Amino acid sequence: MDAGGGRERPTLSTRRKLVIWLVAALAATSLLVLVLTWRQRQSKRLVTFLMGDPQTGAWIFEQKGCPRCHSVSQMGIIPDVGVAAPTQSGPSQLVTAMWNHAPRMWERMQREKVTPPVLTEDEMVDLFAFLYIAGYEDEPGNVGRGQQVLRDKGCIHCHAVAGRGGTRGPDLSAIQGVDTPIVWAETMWNHAPAMEGAMQQIGMEWPQFQGSEMTDLLAYIREVTNAPRRERELLPADPGRGWKIFQSKGCITCHSVRGQGGRIGPDFASRRQLPATFSQFAGAMWNHSPEMLRAMQTQKVERPKFKPHEMADLMAFFNSLGYFEPTGSPQLGEGLFKERGCSRCHGPGGEGTASGPALRGRDHVLTSITLAAALWRHGPEMYRKTQQLGLSWPQLAESDLGDLIAFLNSSPEGRH
Repeated sequence: MDAGGGRERPTLSTRRKLVIWLVAALAATSLLVLVLTWRQRQSKRLVTFLMGDPQTGAWIFEQKGCPRCHSVSQMGIIPDVGVAAPTQSGPSQLVTAMWNHAPRMWERMQREKVTPPVLTEDEMVDLFAFLYIAGYEDEPGNVGRGQQVLRDKGCIHCHAVAGRGGTRGPDLSAIQGVDTPIVWAETMWNHAPAMEGAMQQIGMEWPQFQGSEMTDLLAYIREVTNAPRRERELLPADPGRGWKIFQSKGCITCHSVRGQGGRIGPDFASRRQLPATFSQFAGAMWNHSPEMLRAMQTQKVERPKFKPHEMADLMAFFNSLGYFEPTGSPQLGEGLFKERGCSRCHGPGGEGTASGPALRGRDHVLTSITLAAALWRHGPEMYRKTQQLGLSWPQLAESDLGDLIAFLNSSPEGRH
């Protein structure tokens, strides 16, 4: 106590403890905010089938009774009799085919007294991973066109096929384990500098791949080599690890994600048109390889090399940004929502009616996989309701899905 009988003044030690306590409390509060923000983002994350476990997916395929109507070969899933396979084989095309033929499947199950299987979102992720491993998820490509691409792009000057061709590079019929999209992308990237040097020696220009040319080339490589597929061991991939790889490998020096990172290359979370498949992504990486190498040299960044599991994680990260999801226009999607008859039950703006729930403004971001899971959870009841109302089941074109998903993910408030 002081001489005036007042309260004891805090000592320096006491004040220091108070400051430390306040700093600790502030740090704990900040950490809590970060955790809550992270959890909120996780609840709104874009689901990628690369996060699935193909072995679990194979078990789900068996347990849910899918082999009653479908079989899976090395070429992918074989539909039931009378149902044509989609013209392409990406996730969105598979979902479109599932949607269009769902009533036929449900009617068949009803005749055979089979209860329609219910698939959760996590189960659908594993199932898609299994279908990817089975060869369904990336575009199959055209073998004949791929052989022509090999000649037209000059690859045959350095590479032989079954002993016929150049000798600077390996014989493509003898290479092991590079006939799958993820490993193909990793291999093309890692060996690009050496191939560029070999081309310069023979005065050859760097070839550019457009459209499905890289997919066709990969299809041809699959045809001439019988090496076992390696991608089963790469899944499940991890988008979180992919984000760390994106930073640690120096990609963020030139590229950004939602504004975070460099400005030399494109933002990977932008809404521009992006490669639709992994093999097309490999083509885009190849096309820009010399330009990226020069940019790295300018920035004094060492050109990174990737291991297969690192490329899988990186692909999963890009996929979690919607990179390999179909892109589309919310405005076109709104028109399709009405044209396909969805608005009759869910309202013109997807706001919901007495006949159907709201489909927009939810916390969870809609993707082709979550749409497939919703179809299996609620589809039979939706089909019964359309029959009661005398409505036909809406048919989707493969080009519809991106626009519809863009519309359903747009905010119902204000302009989208």
